[in-house]
Amino acid sequence: MAMAGRIIIGVFYVLMGAGLIKDFRLVVALMTSKGVPAPNVLLIAAILIWFAGGGALLANYEVKVAALSLLALTVVVTLVIHNFWTAPAAMFANELQHFLKNVAICGALLILAGL
Repeated sequence: MAMAGRIIIGVFYVLMGAGLIKDFRLVVALMTSKGVPAPNVLLIAAILIWFAGGGALLANYEVKVAALSLLALTVVVTLVIHNFWTAPAAMFANELQHFLKNVAICGALLILAGL
């Protein structure tokens, strides 16, 4: 069961990294609207971390390091991008849903890290 969970989370991050590449300009625009400095550079860094971390989980390589790296990035993304408490009413439910999804993923990453 733990292996299945690790693989599912690894696939999630690899697919999300691919999605960030596909929607690079849109994500940069979103990051800019949220006041993120140097969004192009930080998005490239995020993509690399998501691919490396997801790939490491898939390969069962340095799982604790990968999980903690993905956890750190996911916490930042969750607080900066999915800050539902500042969202306009029309976006509140969507941002809350993404926030809570990410919190659940953070829990899974903590389990993978053995914490």
